[in-house]
Amino acid sequence: MDVRVRFFATLRDAAGTEECWLALASGARGVEAKTTLAARHPRLAGLVEYARLAINQEYQPWDTPLQDGDELALIPPVSGG
Repeated sequence: MDVRVRFFATLRDAAGTEECWLALASGARGVEAKTTLAARHPRLAGLVEYARLAINQEYQPWDTPLQDGDELALIPPVSGG
C-alpha cells in the first residue's frame, strides 16, 4: 500500500522535503511508517520519537493500522506561551 507523508517544521527540515510517498506492506501500522521514514531520512531518527502522528487530519496513536492512500502528518512537539 502507498501512503502520503507530510512533514512539518523541524521534521520538514530534517527530511529535506515537505512530503513524500511511502510504500508499506498491507496491514502496516503507523509505527512501521515511522521506522521506514527514520531509515530513509537518518536525520529524522531522533526527532520522530517525539512527533505526533495524524492520519487523515486526526491525531492517532502510532499503533493505528494504515490504509492505502492515507495521508500521514508528522507533527513535532509544540510549545507556546
